[in-house]
Amino acid sequence: MLRRCKFEKEIRIDNGDAPSIHADIRTERPGEKLPVIILCHGFLGYKRWGWFPFVSRRIAARGFHTLTVSFSMNGTDEETGRITKPEELARDTFTREMRDLENVLTWIRKDHIPLAINRKSWGLFGHSRGGAVSILTTRRFEEVKSLVTWSAPSSLDRYTERRKKEWARTGRLLFQDSRADTPLYLNYSYYKDIDSNRGKYDIPVQAAKLKIPHLMIHGERDAAVSLKEAEKLIKFPRAGKMRFDIIKGCGHSFGVKDPMTAPTEELLSALAKTEDWFVKTLSE
Repeated sequence: MLRRCKFEKEIRIDNGDAPSIHADIRTERPGEKLPVIILCHGFLGYKRWGWFPFVSRRIAARGFHTLTVSFSMNGTDEETGRITKPEELARDTFTREMRDLENVLTWIRKDHIPLAINRKSWGLFGHSRGGAVSILTTRRFEEVKSLVTWSAPSSLDRYTERRKKEWARTGRLLFQDSRADTPLYLNYSYYKDIDSNRGKYDIPVQAAKLKIPHLMIHGERDAAVSLKEAEKLIKFPRAGKMRFDIIKGCGHSFGVKDPMTAPTEELLSALAKTEDWFVKTLSE
């Protein structure tokens, strides 16, 4: 495992009428004006899930400041990593997570981050649904000059018609997770949000409009977001530079579970590609 960075600090970012956003800052060179990389987790994740601390420290060691965020309605106790606020998670929406990321980026833009930063060159990293959030948010901030997504979906409507009818009837989509003591659920408002924003949240179409470099990495055996689905993200010509890399022999989280005991070869491969991408694209 990687040692702690020279500077690590947990902060809270004001989020208006929503719960505050918890974030971890990490850097090896706090006094230097370096590009900042903002890292976003996926569904049922949080800022210290699995490999996020390891990944953010490795990226920081390559000459960046990193800011790993927890979306405000993820329902997680930040100290224990347990999902202890299922009612908050139930009220989460994709729009809410986009607003969270927008608020974080605006907070950095207003110089609230307690670091010297390169104000014109930032990077975004998103895993799974956090990748979709990053794709759809990045064009609103000219400071973001490079994007990396891991295991990102090409569609937010990932539900069968039968399941959606039951969801509409009961108002809840039930599921289980090992980090929760009780069954979890999403309110039907989650589906209504993506259904009413289909054009706005058309991920392949919006990704094609990106003018910044975009690296997409996907596990060959991803069961949560299939490789076939992920490949839809590259079906349209791109305005900017794009690369799609497949990591063989691994799934959605690159062979890692939470808590992570040691990085896998697949994770290290994805991370090396990510580090090199940010170094190259944020120094050009």
